Amino acid sequence: MKHFITHFLLGSFFLTTSAAQAQVRIRIGPQVGYTLSSASFSVIDYPDYFTPSGSYRSGFAAGLVAQLGLTDHLSLQPALLYARKAPAVTISSYYQPNNYYYFDEYTFQFNYLTLPVNLLYSQRADGQGGQVFLGPYLGWLLGGQYTHGARAGYGSSITGGGTYSGKVAAGDTYATSTKDSNYYSRQLDAGLQAGVGYGVGALQLQATFSLGLRNIGAAYAPTANNPYEAPVIRNRSFQLSAAYLFGPKL
Repeated sequence: MKHFITHFLLGSFFLTTSAAQAQVRIRIGPQVGYTLSSASFSVIDYPDYFTPSGSYRSGFAAGLVAQLGLTDHLSLQPALLYARKAPAVTISSYYQPNNYYYFDEYTFQFNYLTLPVNLLYSQRADGQGGQVFLGPYLGWLLGGQYTHGARAGYGSSITGGGTYSGKVAAGDTYATSTKDSNYYSRQLDAGLQAGVGYGVGALQLQATFSLGLRNIGAAYAPTANNPYEAPVIRNRSFQLSAAYLFGPKL
């Protein structure tokens, strides 16, 4: 992952520098978007009856996007966005000898500052028409909120065990010396994204899928009472966005 981040930064710097040296025309403007976000949850050493499943929930993104023309049809498109991702997960378990069910249900609100850098191909030489794009992104966790509820019971007698909420905080590990209600997530997220779009005049419409490659789940602190590994969590999201770009056509 360190190599991925290093290559991301070096590649972004190289492309931006090359564009600047070529004296390309630049367009820049605001971007707003609607997101559907989830996350993949996987466990390594829990029993087979332990099953996590994620679901998609609504969020949004807003910020600035730029478009730097590299050739007639290729351009570099970096952006700086505030993004709210809101995945949900249900962790269910069933112990057959006792016919016992247990459900943990989490809903999250992760607030990120994201930096996507896409290489964009436009159908027309002026940056208009159909578009396809691909590139990496980095995300920096600013904080958030979570809600947790639990249900359990034998057979069909399943009852709720209460619901509580707290803050999402940045951290790589749950420290055993810290007793608080925070849900911890790693601060740095990184991954790839791809999508399609359409440019008409100054307006740009895009649909994007983002695939997180970095595990954002905080590790459990070593303790004799909990020998298990923490779940591996990676972000997933769809985004529909609109941008209005000021400046000359590319």
